Amino acid sequence: MRQRRRARWKLLGSVPKIAGSAGLLAWLLSRTDLGSIGRSLSRADWTWLAIALLLSVTATLVQARQWQRLLRAVGLERTTARSLRIVFVGTTFNAILPSSIGGDAARAVLVARGPGERAAAAVAVVMQRLLNLPGMVLLLGLGLALTATTPAAARTRPLALLGAGAGLALVGVALSPAAGRVASSARLSRLPGWSALSSGLRLLDEFRARRAELAAAGVRGVLFWSLAVLNHWAYMQAVGVRPSLGYAAVAVTLVNGLTMLPISINGYGARESGYVALLAGVGLATSAQAFSVGLLVSGQSLLLGLVGVACLLGLRGSPARPTATTSIATALRSEPGATSLGGRGRTAARQFARLDPPQYASILALLAMAVVVILALMGMHIHNALDQAAAGR
Repeated sequence: MRQRRRARWKLLGSVPKIAGSAGLLAWLLSRTDLGSIGRSLSRADWTWLAIALLLSVTATLVQARQWQRLLRAVGLERTTARSLRIVFVGTTFNAILPSSIGGDAARAVLVARGPGERAAAAVAVVMQRLLNLPGMVLLLGLGLALTATTPAAARTRPLALLGAGAGLALVGVALSPAAGRVASSARLSRLPGWSALSSGLRLLDEFRARRAELAAAGVRGVLFWSLAVLNHWAYMQAVGVRPSLGYAAVAVTLVNGLTMLPISINGYGARESGYVALLAGVGLATSAQAFSVGLLVSGQSLLLGLVGVACLLGLRGSPARPTATTSIATALRSEPGATSLGGRGRTAARQFARLDPPQYASILALLAMAVVVILALMGMHIHNALDQAAAGR
């Protein structure tokens, strides 16, 4: 009964985000010609698209390595390969769940080998989020410094400074003794579920003393955000938008900050709106080009999500308790006879058969979205080729 109520509340909580994404996309499409968007995507430079995907995969590798080291720091030894697979699975959940932290929750559950490890796993996930913020702020600050005399950047500077200040304040609070003090509060100990939360806060407080791990994770966070900026900049180049790297750093970090707000489903609509405002709004691109940049980034998320589906089916080891979330991991236990190619196929079939309806729906929704995007891109390229052939006549 409680699980049903929670599910209903979660569904109701998703309604404003769904409305936000739908409203933003509808508003953008009402002001942008669909044909122009199609032409922008169909004429995209395939070389830049390939570079963008390569940068995205490299950023994912950096993220996996960073998380694996943080897991080791909290006492969870995992291989880099397993960490990478679970990071890809997190991308899948980020793409299909109506939550900006759905992938983080999935990673924390899947990497833990039992209920006793979940608090440490959650702390590693939270620490990764927090320790990536300085890298994001640094890239934002560097971009502002490089565009100090650029009129386009001057319009975004107040918002950028506000975002940078909020990010630094959040990191400062998280790395202060406040977490330990809250964890030891006698008044809060009466709250339901406080025991698990307080153990996580204590681990977070203890982590502050590990300066070497904090510094290494921070450096990897800077590298991750540098690759993220280059990744989005490559998509801009692919559709003919030519901002400087400095302004791209400002735009990419601000847009990513916008997608973290609970105003849309996984950033859909917010991402496209942000790029239209920051690229087309300052005269660096047409609305169609800016919209196309957002669509390409969203398509990239779907593509990586498909990789995550394969990784989800290939995971070994799972938490024991089959809750609504952990049942995904429970369904992925190691199967006998899975070493041969035929055995792996039978294992995958059995794992699919043991997924419950919501999990089926999530995977099918991701596959359907990816197929629609691929078919749309193919159709646009064919249409563009026919137009060019007709014009040549």
